[in-house]
Amino acid sequence: MDEGQRLGIINDIQRMSVNDGPGFRTVVFLKGCLLNCEWCHNPEGKRRYPEVIPYVSNCEGCNKCMEVCPTGALKILEEKKPVIDKALCTACFQCIGACKYYALVRWGRIVTAREVMDDVTRDKPFFVESGGGLTVSGGEPLAQPEFSLALMMLAKENGVGTALDTCGHAPWEDLEKVLEYTDLVLFDIKNIDTKEHRRYAGLGNELILDNAKRIAQKGIKMRMRVPIIPGRNDSEESLRATAKFIEGLGDAVLGVDLLPYHPYAGGKYRAFGMDYPFPAGEGLDDDVLAPFVEIFLDYVPEVTVGG
Repeated sequence: MDEGQRLGIINDIQRMSVNDGPGFRTVVFLKGCLLNCEWCHNPEGKRRYPEVIPYVSNCEGCNKCMEVCPTGALKILEEKKPVIDKALCTACFQCIGACKYYALVRWGRIVTAREVMDDVTRDKPFFVESGGGLTVSGGEPLAQPEFSLALMMLAKENGVGTALDTCGHAPWEDLEKVLEYTDLVLFDIKNIDTKEHRRYAGLGNELILDNAKRIAQKGIKMRMRVPIIPGRNDSEESLRATAKFIEGLGDAVLGVDLLPYHPYAGGKYRAFGMDYPFPAGEGLDDDVLAPFVEIFLDYVPEVTVGG
């Protein structure tokens, strides 16, 4: 099969990013994730398939969406809040066309790898100047391993540097194929304790930690990304254990990016009519983060805050 014709489902393409690898990056956000982290900042990326997501604040309660829905998947509550029964929704998207208030939005579009790469290569002059390139992110890229592989292969054919932003929860045989065309891995470690990882991310971390070790053994450069989530993984014991694990990966690790919780995602959850288990307000300030940085500097040569 011509890899350029490989089909995948993406949410977005973001240009000129400076937080997802070196230089200016074009970031392709694939849809679908194998984990279910309760603090996820991109809930629209969790499901692999294209879907309708409501913006509840835009709803005027006109019921036009309900009238055109062929399966009865849509309901408008008294507070003008559209609710979608995902078990009934067939993603026909007729409701989106019927809503003139933009209260229903499509997330996820089916594209070919060639279509995506045509967009990416437009930014090649910026990659050359800055040392940037393509970052495949998500969701989780390895929820669509063949499409991720096709993107990486095409990037290399076009002389574009590559980075893989992954949670690491994937079969090694899928990950290893993508790594052949990967210059840098941005690897998340959300919690070093497997029970806590399962509690807050939906699955244990055994496969994740094993894959991190295998990547390091192959000598592929990595930046480890550690979210700092209050009440979930921000104890000194947890972070020090994470830092020790990362130290054990050796010279493959270029540094650690601490990604502090911030409350902005809560607005997205509320807009989608979804519950968010964290309070609104300010994020973590420098005084809170400073001790975390010091912990990791005891084990790794470089630590950044925010990627």
